[in-house]
Amino acid sequence: MLLFVSSSAAQYDLGVIKGEARKIPIVVIDLFNDTGAPGLRALALDVLQADLRRSQIFDVMDPKKLDLAYGGQDDPPADVIKRGGTFGLSGVAWARLSRKGGDITLSGRLYDAVSGMRLTSKEYYGNEEMVRRMVHAFADEIVSQYTGEKGVAKTRIACVSDKTGHKELYVMDYDGQNLRKLTADRSISMSPAWSPDGRVLAYVSYRDRNPDLYGLDMESGRRWKISGAAGLNISPAWAPNGKRLAVALSKDGGAEIYTMTMDGNDLERLTYGIADNVSPSWSPNGREIAFTSGRGGSPQLYIMGVDGTDARRITFEGSYNASPHWSPRGDRIVFVSQVKGLFKVATINPDGSDFRVLTNGPGNDENPMWSPSGRQIVFSSSRKGKTGIYIMNPDGTELERITPNDANYTSPSWSP
Repeated sequence: MLLFVSSSAAQYDLGVIKGEARKIPIVVIDLFNDTGAPGLRALALDVLQADLRRSQIFDVMDPKKLDLAYGGQDDPPADVIKRGGTFGLSGVAWARLSRKGGDITLSGRLYDAVSGMRLTSKEYYGNEEMVRRMVHAFADEIVSQYTGEKGVAKTRIACVSDKTGHKELYVMDYDGQNLRKLTADRSISMSPAWSPDGRVLAYVSYRDRNPDLYGLDMESGRRWKISGAAGLNISPAWAPNGKRLAVALSKDGGAEIYTMTMDGNDLERLTYGIADNVSPSWSPNGREIAFTSGRGGSPQLYIMGVDGTDARRITFEGSYNASPHWSPRGDRIVFVSQVKGLFKVATINPDGSDFRVLTNGPGNDENPMWSPSGRQIVFSSSRKGKTGIYIMNPDGTELERITPNDANYTSPSWSP
């Protein structure tokens, strides 16, 4: 590691009921499959329930335990839906997969379990390979109906893997599915960072025998060198407006933090010090940057203004704290902290209060980052065999590994 909305929905505010943290009770009553492909129902149903669970908004109930199973091919009747309301459910979801020619349609419905009223009705189209994507879209629609927020089920996670024997850049769905290789540099790639619009990945590659910074257009596949100064060109981080990148460069000696445009122009130096300054992360309002510095004698977290002024240290507990990433809500910073010789994921308030270590156990936990909703943290860990990518709640609960054990997966970066 370098030192571097319905009447029932109206009472809910981002998963909070009347000021008390509580998940919204919901059930997926059924997913009818009329495509002729027997495996699609189980696949789509599993994906939908998992998406709703991972959103951290819902308490996903089992319809069989509530005796709410419904096997019809048409929209469920109001009396069946309202029966869910008698069990304290807020919402009832139902969907149907059908086929027209070579295309598949996913018809998704969400109902208010108290009134029986339909809250949303959506149609999604594609082929069999796109069923997961269609289900993700429906899950995000359900999240939006209850919170007004954009869901994360359609988001992606970029990472680095040595599946080919070289550390190449990959991208996968947020749940670890549909892994796809992005680079073939046959070298070392690292530190992917999504632009705020999700169109560009900035990353570091040694393809020219120096750690240079590149941009990759995810739509066209075009790649360009953003910064190739002598020495380190590392730890890219996008400004919230997408107009500038904060990076660490060592072209003048030690590693210092600079900002630049996405084509490498308009370079502005922010830090000056006798120790390395690396791993910048912008605050959501774009006014401050958190970073790692050894200026106090050991790696610690600091915050400064976007012009480099008013730098202040925020971590004083622990001998090694690094790799900060600011929550999209602005209220917490996630980072790695060395605990008994191992790196663990921790969080802290931007004012330096409420230092919390979230992970424990064997192995190193590194590269933490928030989900775009701020409801999950993704990180890499060597706790079980090869290094894999995990997601968890901001309090460290509901830990889930999303990559297999066939290779090492590191440096996760969650898309907008």
